[in-house]
Amino acid sequence: MDRRQLLRGLLAAGVAAVPISALAGSARGADAVGGALLEDFHLALLDVQNHVIETYWTGHIKLEKDQNGKDRFVFGAPLSAFPTGGWAPLECKFRKIGGVPAFLVCGGDEEDGRVTIHRTSDSAALGWTTGLKNFPHSLEYLPTADAVIVVGTAGLDDQDPGPPGERTGGSFLLFQAPTAERPGPLVKISGPHAFREAHGVVLDQNNDRLLWIYGGNKILAYEVSGQGTGTTLTYLEHRSLTNNKFENGHDLQPDLAETQYLWATGSKSQFRINKSGGGRPRIDWEYPTPKVKSFSKHRSGRGIYTADTLGNKYGSSWVDFVWPNQPVEAKPVGEQKEKWIYKARLTEI
Repeated sequence: MDRRQLLRGLLAAGVAAVPISALAGSARGADAVGGALLEDFHLALLDVQNHVIETYWTGHIKLEKDQNGKDRFVFGAPLSAFPTGGWAPLECKFRKIGGVPAFLVCGGDEEDGRVTIHRTSDSAALGWTTGLKNFPHSLEYLPTADAVIVVGTAGLDDQDPGPPGERTGGSFLLFQAPTAERPGPLVKISGPHAFREAHGVVLDQNNDRLLWIYGGNKILAYEVSGQGTGTTLTYLEHRSLTNNKFENGHDLQPDLAETQYLWATGSKSQFRINKSGGGRPRIDWEYPTPKVKSFSKHRSGRGIYTADTLGNKYGSSWVDFVWPNQPVEAKPVGEQKEKWIYKARLTEI
């Protein structure tokens, strides 16, 4: 792939297409700078301000002077871009659907939520939907059911009350997964189902019939049953946790190296959640981080998070690496405005 080219495409019905193969990461280039991190990996940065997802390789991070002559680390040029055509990208995941590597993207707003799924190899559109009213913030593929769940922060305001004075509304929907043989609009299985402020959803790393949904002040476990149009989720109370420390919970991610853990963020802290033992999960690590949005941990042990330091509800142009600490800035590309990076996603999750 020519890393200097920003590949673009458009789906039918105004849904943007993902660049060919690029979000899955490309080979290390001869022009790599390196040195800023101890290991190299690919990140997809979700830029809400410019309505684009761009992929970067950490080996291209370099040191330069800012306008005041101070040193700062910055990302190199993006390897690829996925312009949405005007809607906010709020999630990007990389999965195999029916054995086919694919990209799953969602976002939009409360009136026109979007989901689009593409094959990795050639960017062919597999499935899409528009006009969702639950303000999609995340999604997940359920392989045993061949279904896709989409969670969001709007809808059914009075069906899942939270603590007094906290935000209301939130729900999830289930869709049949698309196939390469029958691409087209996603077919809804069920929903909306109430879940206040649903922001994150992940399949368990050790049990592909166990699903975790996170938002508001809780992380709830569900058993996945059935397949296709018969897919159902059964709430598992004994595997779930409500804790007001989570309030306004934003992100939920697996730990690929230590699979007994999940990583989560609230408005004020980052959390490591221990789900081992088959019982109720527990917080076994917490770190105060104002307005943190996303957090992921690479297999090497390196952490990556984003935060809304500008007060725009989404993020800034900076991505923070931890263990050890190193902030890195993503500069505007071409005529872009200052970046608002809502999430930094590892392309292997």
